[in-house]
Amino acid sequence: MYNQQLLQFIKSYSDELQNILDPNNEAQQKLVQKGLILYRQQLVSSIKFANGKVSARVQDVTPVHVELFFEHPTDSHCSCPEQGICRHQMALFFTVISRIQSVYSWVQDWKKRWQVADVLSTLQRGSDLLKKKEAADEKAGPARWIQLIRDSYSAPSGNFHYALNDWARSSYRRLFNYAPVEREWKPLFQLFAACESLRTINSFADDAKVRDHLDIFGEYMLEEADEALTHLATTAAPFAFDEYLHYLREYSANFLKEETYFTQEYMDFYMILWTSLFKNKRDREHEWKRLAALADKNHRMQVAEIHIAILLEKDEEAIAKIQELGAEVAIYIIGWLKLLQSERVKSRLSLYMPVFMSQITNYVASLHHLYEQSQFTRALFQALDQSTLLSMDENLLEKIYRQLLPHSRYHYHNYLLQKQDYRKWVELQVYVDNSLEYMDRYTIDLITKEDPAALEPLYHDTIMKLINQRTRDSYKKAVRYLKRLQKLYKKTKKMPQWELYISTLIKRTKRLRAFQEECQKGKLIHDESS
Repeated sequence: MYNQQLLQFIKSYSDELQNILDPNNEAQQKLVQKGLILYRQQLVSSIKFANGKVSARVQDVTPVHVELFFEHPTDSHCSCPEQGICRHQMALFFTVISRIQSVYSWVQDWKKRWQVADVLSTLQRGSDLLKKKEAADEKAGPARWIQLIRDSYSAPSGNFHYALNDWARSSYRRLFNYAPVEREWKPLFQLFAACESLRTINSFADDAKVRDHLDIFGEYMLEEADEALTHLATTAAPFAFDEYLHYLREYSANFLKEETYFTQEYMDFYMILWTSLFKNKRDREHEWKRLAALADKNHRMQVAEIHIAILLEKDEEAIAKIQELGAEVAIYIIGWLKLLQSERVKSRLSLYMPVFMSQITNYVASLHHLYEQSQFTRALFQALDQSTLLSMDENLLEKIYRQLLPHSRYHYHNYLLQKQDYRKWVELQVYVDNSLEYMDRYTIDLITKEDPAALEPLYHDTIMKLINQRTRDSYKKAVRYLKRLQKLYKKTKKMPQWELYISTLIKRTKRLRAFQEECQKGKLIHDESS
């Protein structure tokens, strides 16, 4: 039997699981079910208690090792690849808890607790039918919505950091118990819920572990807001929306002035609201003046000024502010590119591209890790509309590709092939240290047919790389490429140049006996003894 201290730890751990796991969440339902199956099949073995933890072996498709730390649950782990709480941890927990209570009763308590919480959340909308009817008739008002959203998030436990994302998502989904039943009101409520949920979660993110486990929640809320705005854009807004939209216009300033750990997401929220929802020129002019009047502007306020300036077609002011902020503004340029590539305003893009590319190039160079550079440029090229840039200036796209090498090599590669500029294509392959060995034969055959002389530098480069490997196999490959190169010289009627090239190569490699032998076998040179 467990000692008193361990018993308290186990009960505390049990309560945490009851609070975090949501039986209304299909994924978490399955997690509990799979844990129960492993427990009931008695696949948990080698259980050991020591220093406030329990360890065990769980026989699944492959056996795993599990450790549960009752006093410090964040240290719990399993050797399986799943993140957070997994079915193996649940199986071990059920095995442990079965010694002090019925596992069946634990599961029933878990379901009942959440059922009670859902009933209480419904009752919170009004304790009697009169108040409930009044709230429904008036849609409760925007301030009431905000309060309901805040109240739905209780402060997270400091123990289960790795389950925080699931907790936040479950809390967000339960918000829709409060959503109006009318179809046209639901996306507006969804927008409010996404905006205020991120701000509420931000108020809890004062701990590094909390922030690390909630980082993807900001992206999830942006997706929810974007979905809501898409629905709002396709339906006519009733006059009753005016109060809510006015509230959101004033509310949007919070994303600029509040301290936050979700800096990028806060800025993105502000920009999508003013791009997709607040399209009235008078409102935007009012926001522009409000921002201009601020005495002490933080970075987000300065970026907001640029965004509103672009929306108002104040291009000179926007460009001047982009130059003033420098490379720090590059992460927002992708969004502005998408905005300026739309059919109505793409003619303005030519004004912005030089300053955009200057800041982007500086920003990429400032990133310390190669994967960060590649990730950013990949997002940039996904946003770039090739046809729009070509219609503005047929050389602009190529300039962008060249500026962002080597990260743009795949896009530049395809661009040059489409343009049939085979000589620059070969230059690119040499620049990025590509070799004929790793290129598709179709492309090489095509260039051999269309412009055989263009391939000569690539053959020379590949042959020298193979020779420098100094193996018999690499020498054989080098000879095969030499024979193909000989055909190219013959096809272009440059045999004197070939003779000079091969004789020079043979002299330079005279100490490489194995290579000389392979050349003789390939009949590139004659055996002097014969």
